[in-house]
Amino acid sequence: MIDPQSQTKMRQEINSRIENDYELLKNLREEIRPLKSGVRRIQPRTTTSISLVGTDGGNNRIQFDPFLLQLVRVVDSSNNEYCLEAVTPTTDVSCLSESQFDEHGAAASPLGRMMEYLGTEYLWELSPMIRRNDDERPVSPSWVQVYRELVEWPSCSPSSETKTSALIP
Repeated sequence: MIDPQSQTKMRQEINSRIENDYELLKNLREEIRPLKSGVRRIQPRTTTSISLVGTDGGNNRIQFDPFLLQLVRVVDSSNNEYCLEAVTPTTDVSCLSESQFDEHGAAASPLGRMMEYLGTEYLWELSPMIRRNDDERPVSPSWVQVYRELVEWPSCSPSSETKTSALIP
């Protein structure tokens, strides 16, 4: 169950990510606008065909999310919330790394404690799947899933510090 405070934070996170990525959507729309005049209607035709289709019925929805927004929420069985973030593939990985630490450089999250223990300062030092995205190279959306897993790992125990120190050699 998501409590009202978490809903408010979630709404703020989503709005922040959409505001940050709005320029990207605007540029994409401008890029494809010239294609509108080249669109042709597909005319109906008569044909005989057989199409075998199988579905389990559990994933039949159409979703439009131009920002590829993902919510990262880590909650234990007692409903203690360890993380609630909205992340998109274009989220600044440097800022996300910095958010794991407070203004004095001390760990501010379970992932920050793990990074501190490992002697890393940036997320891209934890996994080759996460790379810096402050340049003009294309961004792969798959890093968000890796980030989600990294956030979950040190958070999913009664004592995050115990898990971090017990499982990392």
